[in-house]
Amino acid sequence: MTRERLADLLLRFARVRAGVIGDFCLDAYWDLDTGPAERSLETGKATRAVHRQRYSLGGAGNVVSNLADLGAGAVCGFSVINDDLFGRELLSLLRARNADVYGMVVQEDAWDTPVYAKPYLRAEEQERFDFGRWNAIAPGTEIKLTGALRTMVPELDVLIVNQQLPPGVYTPSVIDGINRIARDNARLLCVLDARTMSDRFEGMVVKLNAGEVARVAGAAPRSGTTITREALQRTTRAIAMKQRKPVYVTRSEEGILLCDGGTFVDLPAIPLTGPSDPVGAGDTTVAAIALSLAAGATPPEAGELANLAAAVTVRKLQQTGTATPDEILAIATI
Repeated sequence: MTRERLADLLLRFARVRAGVIGDFCLDAYWDLDTGPAERSLETGKATRAVHRQRYSLGGAGNVVSNLADLGAGAVCGFSVINDDLFGRELLSLLRARNADVYGMVVQEDAWDTPVYAKPYLRAEEQERFDFGRWNAIAPGTEIKLTGALRTMVPELDVLIVNQQLPPGVYTPSVIDGINRIARDNARLLCVLDARTMSDRFEGMVVKLNAGEVARVAGAAPRSGTTITREALQRTTRAIAMKQRKPVYVTRSEEGILLCDGGTFVDLPAIPLTGPSDPVGAGDTTVAAIALSLAAGATPPEAGELANLAAAVTVRKLQQTGTATPDEILAIATI
């Protein structure tokens, strides 16, 4: 891909209308005070003072952030939240990204807005507090969520299906509704990024990492799981045959392995020096692939552009980074 082609694709992102359905989360960062602890008058126990707090979009919300920073023409979110203080903050952050929140369905009973609350003592993250782990989506909410998506489909060029939580919003009914929408709308490009449910969706471009492919192949789901290249290709080809769409496998410093129509293409990662932070790189990758394909890129071009975008993101330390077109052009040496 030439630099001129890259610049042209990046400009075309402004014409793409993208939707994201999935597990929208709020990332909460609480910087703890390092001074002497005060004791509670009521309990006599030491208190932990929060010196500073900040909040950002996480989960599928970070995919929205990446789409916005990459220059998508329009972005719409579809998920379930509560009308609690975290849900209101999440909506505020989405609106600040100019995202359409029509598809953000409110359920007040048996649902907490998913939050990852991360206390930090200096630069070290402490034990995390998670909200929403026991959420149970109601049948009426399922109908509202898939109904909102069905209503907005004519306005979308690409839909990213992002699954983070088990099960989060993805009940059998919701999955069936999304698959029906994908089948009934041939012009809609659907791109799947699922942590544990990739085998339950149909007819979608798929982005996985090597560990997720190992899980599909039956390897033990433990940290550091590896898979031979032969098994990686065999499993990836099987996924591509089922979906009848390209499959992108991210492999960190080894880049992306693309399976398109049974043919494999190795797309090398961008060489980096110095410290890096991989947090959020997967969200950048799927957003770049989705926008690139919707803008008319070939599958290999979409993978190349995604590698460039991810190289920008991982250089942003201690944050869930994103990439802009200018940053991508600056890092490109094509």
